[in-house]
Amino acid sequence: MKNNFWKKAGWLALMVLPVVASLVGQIAIGVLVVILSALSTVLSGLGGGLTPEQIQQTILEQSMDGIVFSILVYHVLALLAFGLWYYFGCGRPKPVSPGKVFRGRVVLVTVVMGLLMCIGANALLGAAEYLVPRMIEEYSEMMEMAGIGVNLFAIIASVLIAPIGEEILCRGLTFHYAGKVVEGMKNEKAAFWTANCLQALMFGIMHGNLVQGSYAFLLGLCLGWLRHRYNSLYPAMLAHFVVNFASSFVMGYLFMALPNLFVVYVGILAVSVAAILMLMRHEEKCER
Repeated sequence: MKNNFWKKAGWLALMVLPVVASLVGQIAIGVLVVILSALSTVLSGLGGGLTPEQIQQTILEQSMDGIVFSILVYHVLALLAFGLWYYFGCGRPKPVSPGKVFRGRVVLVTVVMGLLMCIGANALLGAAEYLVPRMIEEYSEMMEMAGIGVNLFAIIASVLIAPIGEEILCRGLTFHYAGKVVEGMKNEKAAFWTANCLQALMFGIMHGNLVQGSYAFLLGLCLGWLRHRYNSLYPAMLAHFVVNFASSFVMGYLFMALPNLFVVYVGILAVSVAAILMLMRHEEKCER
């Protein structure tokens, strides 16, 4: 019993470690890029005869660009690092051809679920704006600073690279170790949902703020279900891409056309959640 406890504790630590590494990596790369950007600005400013006030203002402007660029740098390095970790740390899983996973119905279910997740997450944010307006305002300012949906570096990082890297990290590494934590549970369904909640919690924490972390946890549950249902990371990657793409380029226009009312957001959220649950239930029946 004692040995089993320490074994579970070890797997739990390994489950948390990738997220800790991700957070540390984001901070370290962000600080390094900003420092290098500031040094470059100071040196070029002194050489160009700028006043200290002009140099300070330039540093502030360059720092904002540096933060956005650091997001792209982090996602590229994280994709490489966690991709290698997943391959060598999870039993060297054999690569599966996407063509074997993406049958017609699987693609349809994945895309529809991605759109429903995106609609639900945006409705949740709309409703939260009525409940915690200051928190949502600060979150919006942070997203604007990061250049989400506007800056090319941020678009490449969030829409193209993040769906691959974050799925390898959370639905790959973290989910694998979470599965080891619940290994031995007699009820397979309870074991899956326990592991799924654990990896979704790590996915939420990885985003580093309460607002994004809250809806990331809910999205993580759906992405974990896709990973489990089709026994592949590809559907989760596709759904993640749909969520990020639609959030960046579609949902703003859609929600602008709707009445800005709390009851509307709650209604859309309820319909989205109900549709996702019905879709899950239908797919599970097809499996049986």
